[in-house]
Amino acid sequence: MASLRNTLQALVLQEAAPFEVLVVSDGSTDGTDEMVWEMSRSTPYPLRLLTQSNGGPARARNHGVEEARGEVILFLDDDVEPPPHFVAVHASHHEQDPRVAVIGPMLPDPLLRWSEPAWVAWEHRSLQKEYTRLETGYWPAASPNHFYTGNASVRRRHLQSVGGFDEQFKRQEDVELAFRLKRECGVRFQFDGEAAGTHRPRRSLEAWLHVPFAYGSLDVTRARRGDVGWERVRHAYHSRNAITRALAQLILTYPPATRPVRALLLAAARTAYALHLGTASATALSVVYNLRYLEGVQAELGAAVRTLEVLRAHSEPEEGATSISPALPCKTSAHP
Repeated sequence: MASLRNTLQALVLQEAAPFEVLVVSDGSTDGTDEMVWEMSRSTPYPLRLLTQSNGGPARARNHGVEEARGEVILFLDDDVEPPPHFVAVHASHHEQDPRVAVIGPMLPDPLLRWSEPAWVAWEHRSLQKEYTRLETGYWPAASPNHFYTGNASVRRRHLQSVGGFDEQFKRQEDVELAFRLKRECGVRFQFDGEAAGTHRPRRSLEAWLHVPFAYGSLDVTRARRGDVGWERVRHAYHSRNAITRALAQLILTYPPATRPVRALLLAAARTAYALHLGTASATALSVVYNLRYLEGVQAELGAAVRTLEVLRAHSEPEEGATSISPALPCKTSAHP
């Protein structure tokens, strides 16, 4: 609740044209609803509270899109604090290009360095690596894979045209949506480092471990549907070093080894982080993350032998994620 309050207070300082703010409360019981109602009485922008009963992030965002009155939807997580120019930077892109989706970085708070959990520091480090690749041209351009709705904007009519977020996805719902936006509406993705927000996530170890597991499971689902090629799944195995691949084969073929291997890696990561050895800590956590992803793949495929067959198969062009398709006109929206 405190982080959401910081976000709403930061929006008071925005140097931008009029905008509204919608907060979707997904079964909150910590006083968030009352806090938002109280703030709505004094904010210079219209602040509306929408409530639902534990529907998950995809349903919450669909709810917000349905109720929004503006032409552009800017998604912002409640643990991201925007600077005064934040909304204006996003808006400027949409004024120039009606088919753009804007992606802004989520930056760590330097005051929290070494005091936040090691896995949160790993998350920051991983995101910064992606942002650097986008800014330096390592990636030629932003893609649907970079569309994280903690800080991203797109026109409302495009969201409605593709049917919004797929509510069966509890993770990757934003990336899955982005592929449909590109395929069905010809939406282009633009990264802008000026649209940065300060990110202060509070994530337990259990929650962090669930993320890659869910990603592995959902990537198999998407590959089966033909949204992406199986190479997306195989990449998580073939692109890793020999030690990670050996550990993956061990835990996939002998599941009782999973917990002790993970415990050893986590202990090493925590010790290194306590000694301010950030690179060593991040390396150990990356192995944990990659192994959890492959556990999710195995859980969805259903058998160790089947999983290893899929992972070891020869590479093939990925469908959906890297292929170029002609831009199709969006379907007519049922809403203005």
